[in-house]
Amino acid sequence: MALIHAIIGFILVGITLEVFWTSVLDFIKSKNPRLTGVTYLWMFPIYALVPFIYILLSQFQANIFLKGILYMLGFYILEFVSGFLIRKAVGKSPWNYNRTIKIFGKRYKTSFNGLICLEYAPIWYLYGILGEYYFKYLIGL
Repeated sequence: MALIHAIIGFILVGITLEVFWTSVLDFIKSKNPRLTGVTYLWMFPIYALVPFIYILLSQFQANIFLKGILYMLGFYILEFVSGFLIRKAVGKSPWNYNRTIKIFGKRYKTSFNGLICLEYAPIWYLYGILGEYYFKYLIGL
């Protein structure tokens, strides 16, 4: 039952953060006070896999700095593999880091195959560390 709590919890947090993030970016770009945020149905199973990264990496006894790096790498692997599989299945991935960032008018500099980019490394790092506490909370429910 604890794993079900973790899966549902990470789906809810992931979708919420994604809609929040895209609404903020939309506001910066268009100054639209409606704060329109978006996500994709593909993200539900992807966010459902996040607890398994924590299960796998929680076995490592490491300091917080190293754990953050491990979680960040786990998220990059999940992002790349899921984006690659979706692209193979339907012809395009829900995200594309090969494009120009509309808000800032420049391109991602460290995109790999349009599926991951290193500009998000600090976000994945912090999400990994904070998510570990959230994961432990959900498992304890």
